Amino acid sequence: MTRPEVPAGAFPETPTARIQGAWPSPADEDDPGDVVTLGAHRAYAYDRDAVGVTAFRLDSGDIAWHTAVPEATAVAQAPRLAGNTVIGAFATAERGEGTDAGRRGITVIALDARTGRSLWTREIAGDTVAADSEAVPHVVGADARHVLVASYEEGYATTPPLSALLDTRTGRVIWTDPDFKAVDLEQSVAVGVRGDGDFAGRSASDGTRLWQRDLRLGEPRTADPGPGLTWADGTEAGGTLLIDPATGATRLNSGDTSLERCRYDGWSTTVCAGADGSGDAVVRAVDVRTARVLWRLPDASAHRVAPVVTAAWHGVVYAQVDQAMTLDARTGQDLRTDIGPVSPTLVNDGYGLVYDHTARTIDVYRAGGTAVPG
Repeated sequence: MTRPEVPAGAFPETPTARIQGAWPSPADEDDPGDVVTLGAHRAYAYDRDAVGVTAFRLDSGDIAWHTAVPEATAVAQAPRLAGNTVIGAFATAERGEGTDAGRRGITVIALDARTGRSLWTREIAGDTVAADSEAVPHVVGADARHVLVASYEEGYATTPPLSALLDTRTGRVIWTDPDFKAVDLEQSVAVGVRGDGDFAGRSASDGTRLWQRDLRLGEPRTADPGPGLTWADGTEAGGTLLIDPATGATRLNSGDTSLERCRYDGWSTTVCAGADGSGDAVVRAVDVRTARVLWRLPDASAHRVAPVVTAAWHGVVYAQVDQAMTLDARTGQDLRTDIGPVSPTLVNDGYGLVYDHTARTIDVYRAGGTAVPG
């Protein structure tokens, strides 16, 4: 059997396009996924100067459209793409006067991904907030039915979190919660952390609490490990849990291995990288349907080391050892060791992207795809 063409071929020596914008600083200085969302032919990013959303053409790096949000004051991370709709979340502020305290708020917008035309705008009022608050909203997740947004400060904060679930088609607010730090959106449930530190799942239809779980030192992560999985790190044993968002039950316990990040390939596999109890690099590939570990590296018996994983897409893992290479996501076997000078950190079927944190630009490489035996 031959799977559909995927970008497993070599990349050119130099970028085919370069994207530059006034986007927020990425949490990971090498990851463009923190600042842009990748569509088939365009990348979508926030603009901090003319606050709004900008669409860039991947073939040229040119701006396809820009839509400003005049009342917005701040942005964080990247907008989300749900089908043909781009969803953005922006901080808004109502200044206080006299003894009237100011209020924070969230503006959520939906834009046509092709034209940038506004489809709907929704204002969500928040509580009173300190002037020095660093809480900035972001889109946790978006699909054809729901949009989940959250606003909170990282680490210890005096400003309580604010999360809201909206209807993707109309912008109708389904529910809000001023004591819920949302971290993951699945088809029927929103997962987050309550003010008391417990993980919890809330129904996407009416906000009913479906489950609650004390994970002790659990730290919520917003990186999506794939459908049917939610990440919880720093638990009692010092490892990582992948939990079922619908029930809160543990689907995978990494033991003494701390998985720093999982990259979903868009099909059926998530590839997680981290370090074992000795601090040595490890890679695990997990089937998102069964949570079964498919393969792991390093493998001393086969004299194979753990590569630095940069991306995963449609059955292919992009990685770096002494040079850029690809592996089969389902088996872990090497595919190619000559894909070019760089290993992309964000991939679709036609392009690979690499973030240059020094220049604050994104280099775009047109992929030379080849069929992958399946």
